[in-house]
Amino acid sequence: MKKVLHVIDALNVGGAQELLALLAKHKGDAFAMSVCVLQPVLDLKSRIESHGVRVHALNRTRCSILHPLDFLRYGLGNLLDILRICREERIDIVHAHLSDAEFLGFFASLLGCAKRFCITVHTPKLLPEERGRGLRNTVRGLLMRLLYRKANAVVAVSKDTAALLRDQYAVDPATLRIIANGVETRALAEHRPAFGREALGLAAGGHVLLCVGRLTLAKGHRYLLEAVRLLAPRIPGLRLLVAGDGELRDELRQMARTLDVTGQVVFMGSRTDIPDLLALSDIVVSASVFEGTSLALMEAMAAGKPIVATAIPGNLELLENGVNAVLAPPADASMLAQAITRIIQEKGLAEALGRHAREKAQSEFDIMAVIRKYIEVWGIC
Repeated sequence: MKKVLHVIDALNVGGAQELLALLAKHKGDAFAMSVCVLQPVLDLKSRIESHGVRVHALNRTRCSILHPLDFLRYGLGNLLDILRICREERIDIVHAHLSDAEFLGFFASLLGCAKRFCITVHTPKLLPEERGRGLRNTVRGLLMRLLYRKANAVVAVSKDTAALLRDQYAVDPATLRIIANGVETRALAEHRPAFGREALGLAAGGHVLLCVGRLTLAKGHRYLLEAVRLLAPRIPGLRLLVAGDGELRDELRQMARTLDVTGQVVFMGSRTDIPDLLALSDIVVSASVFEGTSLALMEAMAAGKPIVATAIPGNLELLENGVNAVLAPPADASMLAQAITRIIQEKGLAEALGRHAREKAQSEFDIMAVIRKYIEVWGIC
């Protein structure tokens, strides 16, 4: 049986981490799997381990390259540990997820830690924000071109990510694959919530919106809060559940107070019960101004929920306006509010959107189909 070591920066709640949790749960006897996590963020560790997959937590805090000695200790220490794990577990394939893991997995592969080195690129935003031309990003970009070209396989989770890798980073089309992250479509479609709306302080007859995602600029929560301000006077009993945490937590809470929508918006923090929240919600909303392939939207589709989302490249790979979602321009609170209003007012439309969304999720995003595609990438017969 081939052994795959997944190397990842951190195990916080996110799309890359959710993919590893689902691979662990559904891998069966097709391959053996272990996980190496570099940084001391371990939210999903116990969940992955509950499926019999070992997680090697290296627990090294990421430091800036502006502190070269500390940065060297971080990189070299992690690299030596990856080599040790590969040797002890006789790893056949190293598969890297996210930035630091890509570089360290690449150097480990150069040192012969495994027969095959693969990468999954989870977002088209490959470089951090930097003012001006950015010497660090220039050097980083050159190194990324090298490691992507040397990898045995590079997996992109969306078409626009694949195009970026091919056109700007010279990834060989022969090694490039597109595999969207998968979800448990049947489980989400059949899920029955463990609690009712009253447990969340929600009125039985109100309209419940759900937004799932990290509290970052890319997710566009500010426009959703502005949309709720526009909707609140017209739709009694409206509630928005915001599931997720991040660096904008305090800023968004203050914005809700400024807009006087604290009675309509519930900030729930990071949650592990998204299937329950989906089952209790009426509409799932994504206000992202930038997105790869949204796992949250895939889950909403599998759950058969009507969706309001922004018409940005990542979302357009999943959603078709008027067929399985109502789409609005990004960064436009007024149009977002109009899209939500339309679904609330047109019950037939809401039912059709949810049905078509579920059908597409079942045909294209089921986790078992995703696993079969990864087995092909790894060359496991």
